[in-house]
Amino acid sequence: MSAIKKIYQHIEPNLTFISCMGVIGFPLYYYIWGTLYPQPYETLGLRLFCSILFIPLVFRKYLHPSLMRYLPHYYLVTVGISLPFFFGYMLIMNNWSTIWVMSLLASIFLHILVIYETKVMLSQAVISFIFAYTSAYYVNDHQMTASVEWSYIPIFLFVYIYGSIFYVKGKNVHEAKISIAKSFGAGIAHEMRNPLSAIRSSVDLLQSLLHTKHPTDSVPHYTIEQRDYQTVNELLDNMSNTVDSANETINLLLTSIDQNRIPTSTFKIYAASDIAQHAIQSFSYKNPLDRLAININIEDDFRFLGSDILLKYAFYNLFKNAFYYQNNENFNINISITKQEKWNQITVTDNGAGIAKEHLQDIFQDFYTHGKNGGYGLGLPFCRRIMEAFGGKIECTSELGQWTEFTLLFPTESSSEMRKLKEELVNAKSLLYIGNESDLRLRLKKQAQQMGFHLESITLTEAVKRKEYDFEFDVIMVDLNQVNRQWDLLTVLESQLHFSEAQIHYIYDAGSQYPIHIERHLSVYPLERNYLLDQSSPILYHLFFELPERIEADRNVIPLKQERTEKCILIVDDNHSVRNLTAILLEKQGYHVLQASNGQEALGTIEMHEVDLILMDIEMPVLDGIETTSTIRRSQKPYRHIPILGHTGDTNTPTLKRIRNSGMNDYIIKPADTANLLDKLADWI
Repeated sequence: MSAIKKIYQHIEPNLTFISCMGVIGFPLYYYIWGTLYPQPYETLGLRLFCSILFIPLVFRKYLHPSLMRYLPHYYLVTVGISLPFFFGYMLIMNNWSTIWVMSLLASIFLHILVIYETKVMLSQAVISFIFAYTSAYYVNDHQMTASVEWSYIPIFLFVYIYGSIFYVKGKNVHEAKISIAKSFGAGIAHEMRNPLSAIRSSVDLLQSLLHTKHPTDSVPHYTIEQRDYQTVNELLDNMSNTVDSANETINLLLTSIDQNRIPTSTFKIYAASDIAQHAIQSFSYKNPLDRLAININIEDDFRFLGSDILLKYAFYNLFKNAFYYQNNENFNINISITKQEKWNQITVTDNGAGIAKEHLQDIFQDFYTHGKNGGYGLGLPFCRRIMEAFGGKIECTSELGQWTEFTLLFPTESSSEMRKLKEELVNAKSLLYIGNESDLRLRLKKQAQQMGFHLESITLTEAVKRKEYDFEFDVIMVDLNQVNRQWDLLTVLESQLHFSEAQIHYIYDAGSQYPIHIERHLSVYPLERNYLLDQSSPILYHLFFELPERIEADRNVIPLKQERTEKCILIVDDNHSVRNLTAILLEKQGYHVLQASNGQEALGTIEMHEVDLILMDIEMPVLDGIETTSTIRRSQKPYRHIPILGHTGDTNTPTLKRIRNSGMNDYIIKPADTANLLDKLADWI
C-alpha cells in the first residue's frame, strides 16, 4: 500500500501531461498503423478502451473526495493495461514484427519511468505479459498463429533489468542528495536552536528581573530612569523578535529543502493582513531605513486556506526582488489587500526598474534569471507553486523603468475553488473517536464516507493500551458519555496524549456533570454533543482547518484538575548558558534546582539527591540524554519512575521517536518560552 502511494506521489506532478498523451496517443496511432503504415493487426476497441482509462486521471482534481483515495490504485491498473499488457498483446497479434518489437522496447523504457518502485514495476510487467499472451491465445481460437520469438526475450530482459538498475541507481543518488540536504538542514536547525535557547532564557530572565518588586525596603534595590527603563525594554523586545525571526528562518529552511513539493497537510485558515504585517516586520532588511519604504493598505481583509510560513516566504521573495531592482531614491513598495467578487487579492507594487514585456512570460519558469547575480531563478517559480497550492494564482504586470506589480489571487471562502481545495485537503485528515458504539460514532462514520477523511474508532480500554506515538491524528474526540465510570483510565489516557499534536476534544452533554480533572498542560477543547450531531459537517471542517486559538476552548464547562507544585528539578545540559539561565528562572518560581553537564553526572546526582523531575538535553558528551534515560528506566532503584522531559532543538521524526522509545515522558522544543516551560513542568511534577 505504501509503495503504491509512493509511486503515485512521485508521478503526480507530471500525471496530467502523461494522461493527455495517453488519451490522444492511442487513437492517433490507430490511424498511423492502420492507414499510413498498415500493420497485420489493429484494434480500435482496445485502443479506445486504453484512451478512456486515462480520462479520469486528466480530470482527477474534479473527482468526488471519496473517490480520490483510490487514484493510486487506479493509476497502477491503468499503466499495467496501457503499457505492458497492450504492447505485449499487440506484439503477439502482429507476429513479432519489427515495428512492434521496437514499440515494446519503447514501452518498457516508459514503464520504468512511470512506475517508481522497481519491484512493483517488474511484478506488474510479468502479470501483464501473462494476461497478454492468454488474451491473444483466446482471441486466436486457442491457437497461436506464430510461435514465441525466444531470441527477443533476452533483449527485453536486458532492457528491463539494466534499465531498472540504472534508473534505481539514479533515483537512489537523488534521494541520497535530498536526504543529505534534509539532514544538513536539520543539523543547522539543531545547532542554531541551542544559542537561540540561551538568548531566549536571557530575555526571559532580564524581563523578570526588571519587573521584580521587592516587598520591603530592607532588600537592596536600584533605581533606573524611565527613559533607560524603556530603552532596556525595547532592546529586550528586539531580542525576542530576533529569536522569533531566527526560528522562522529555520522553519523556512526546512520547508524549502525540496521546493518541488508544497506541504499541504498543515494548511489552516489565516487572515491575510496578519501574515502581510508580520512579513513586513520580520523581513531581513539590509538597511533599517528600508522598512520605511514599505506601505500597506488594508481595504478589505480576507481569510485564506494555506500556510502562514509559505505565504511569508512569498512576501520575502517579492520584497527581496523589489529591493534588488530599485533604481531611484524615492523607491517604495505598496501592498494592498482587497476583496473582489470572484477573487481576494494582495497586490505588491514597487516603482523600481520594471520588467520588459518580452521577459514577463519567463519570470515564473524554473532557473530563469535576468540581470541578477547570485540568484538561482527558483524564488518566483516557488511562489507560483505556493499560490497554486492555495487554490489561487500569481500574476505580474510591469512597465520597464517605471513599476512592477505582482498580484496574488486567493479563492473566496464561498467559492467553488475553496470548496474543492478543502475537499482535496480533507482526504489527508484523520480523526480518532474514543468511545463505544453510539449515535455520535455512527454520525462521524457517515461524515467520513461523505467528506473523505480517515476515521478510526476505539474504546477507552483499547486506547490506554496504545503507545504514545499511536495517537498521530489531526483530531481526537473523547466521548465522556462513553467512559462508563472508568475515570481512572481517562487519567491514564491523558498522560499518553502529551506527545500527540492532535486537537483533543472532549464531547459532553450540557446537562451532565463529569468527575474529571483535565491535566493542566493538556490542551482540551470541549464540544457539546447535540451541537456536534446537528452541525457535524461544518464543525468538522472548522476543526480541521481553523487555527487552535480560534476554536472555542472554554474549559470551565468541564472541571479542571488542580495545579500541582513540587520540589526539586535536575537540569542536564552541556550548554552552560542554557543550564544556568534555566536554573535561575526555575529558582525564581520556587523550585530547588540541581545541575549536571552530561548524563554521567546526572546518574550520580540522582543517586545522592531526591529529584522530582529531570529536564534532559539530548545531544551531550560522555553520555547523551537518550542513553541516560534508558539507563534510568532499566534500573531497579526508586528513581526509575522520575518524570523525564527531553529538551531538544531537533524536531525531526526520528529524533522524536528516539525520545519516546527511550522512556522519556514528554519533550520541550528549544527555545521554549517561560510559560510553556513552566506549564510542562507543573504538569509532570
